[in-house]
Amino acid sequence: MARARSRRIALLALLALIGGVLSAGVAAAVSGGGYQPSEQDCPLNADSNDAGQPTSWQPQSPVPGCHNFKLNVEDHNGGRYGQVWLDQTAQNQNVHSGGFKFNTNADGSGPGVSGTFDTNWQPFPPGSCGLFDLLVLPFDVLFGGGGCSPAPPTPPPGAPTITITPQSGTPDGSAAQLAQGAKVYLGADDNLDTGEHDGVDGNYGTAHSANGPSDGGAIIVDWHPTQVAAWLATLAAAPGAPGPFLSNPVPLVSAGFGSCADGICLGVYTAKTTVYQGGTAGERDVYNYSGKQWDPAACSSGSPQEEQQCNGGPGQPKNMDQYRKAEKQNVVAQPGVQIYEDPDPQASPIGPYPLPAGYVGTCGVTAGGGAAPAAPASPVTNSAGQVSVSTGC
Repeated sequence: MARARSRRIALLALLALIGGVLSAGVAAAVSGGGYQPSEQDCPLNADSNDAGQPTSWQPQSPVPGCHNFKLNVEDHNGGRYGQVWLDQTAQNQNVHSGGFKFNTNADGSGPGVSGTFDTNWQPFPPGSCGLFDLLVLPFDVLFGGGGCSPAPPTPPPGAPTITITPQSGTPDGSAAQLAQGAKVYLGADDNLDTGEHDGVDGNYGTAHSANGPSDGGAIIVDWHPTQVAAWLATLAAAPGAPGPFLSNPVPLVSAGFGSCADGICLGVYTAKTTVYQGGTAGERDVYNYSGKQWDPAACSSGSPQEEQQCNGGPGQPKNMDQYRKAEKQNVVAQPGVQIYEDPDPQASPIGPYPLPAGYVGTCGVTAGGGAAPAAPASPVTNSAGQVSVSTGC
C-alpha cells in the first residue's frame, strides 16, 4: 500500500518461487480465493492500518496466533494433521519466530510432535531496508531504481530459543478422512515484509471491507474423490452443455497458484475458483470487466487517508464498502492462466489502472479492458471493450 513498488514485486517473486518449488511434478496453486485469513489463523482485520479498531491487540502489532506464512495439511472437515508457520510481526519488525505441529487426530490430539522457535533478533533496524527491499535490491539497482540504504546488521542479543514437545495419545482413526478429501494449503502475505499492515481499519466506510491484507497469495492442492460421482451425473444430465466439464476438467483433484500485489493479480488454476465475493447477486469471471465499477486509483487500505479517497463522484459509490457491495457475489477465476486487476477495493494499484486483463484456458480467450484502448465493436467484443471468445463455461 504505502510501501515501495519493489516490495510488491518481491512478494510476487516470492510466491512464484514457492509455487515453482511445490509444483515440481504437480500442477500447483491458488490465490485470491485460495488465500484465506482463517487458514493463516487470523481474523479478517488482523492487518489493520490504524488505531481505530476495537480489538484486544495494539494497532499494527501482531495478533496472537496469527501467521504471515502457513502450510497446512487438512481434511475437508476442518481437521489439521500438519502445520508449519511463521508468526505475524509488528510494523517494522522482521520475521523472527514460528513453529510446527504434526498429529494423528483431527482435533489436534494423538501421537505427534510440536515445536516453536524465536531468534529474538531484529538484525535490520527500523528505517533501513525492509526484508523485501533486501531481496530485490540488486534488481532495483539494475533497472535504475535508487534502492534502499541497508544498515549493518545488529549483533544477536543472545542465543535463539527453540522448543520441541513430543505429544502422546491414541490415534482415533480420524486421519482416514484424508482418503475422502484432503487439502494442502500454503499461504503468505505481505506482513512478511517487515511487519507491513495494510488492511482497512473499519472507519470511513470500510466496516464491511475487511478481507485480510491487500496483498498475498496461496498455493492449494485439493484432493476430492467424492465429487467425481456428482460431476459425472451433471455431465450425464446435460450431455450437450460443455460448461461443467470446461470449468472442472479434472474432478479428482484441483490445484492452483495465484497472488495479488499492488492490484496486479495472476493465477493458474485447474478448476473454477472463487477469488472474491461482493454484495450483488450474480457471478462474473474475474478477467471479464463487463459491468465492473472500478474504485478511484487513490482508494486503498494503506492508511486512513487513502481510505478516504474512495468517493467515485456523481452516480458512483461513495466509499469502499459501497464498491464491495456493487461487486458480484461470486467473482471467479477459470481453469487456465489469467492476469487481471484486483477486484478488491482494498488494493493499491500502481498502474496502468485498471490493469488490462488476459486469459487463456478451457473457457476461452479474453484480452484487453481497463486502461487499454477499447477493441472495435465486433461479435467478440464485450461491453468493457475486451476481445472475449467463450467456449461455453
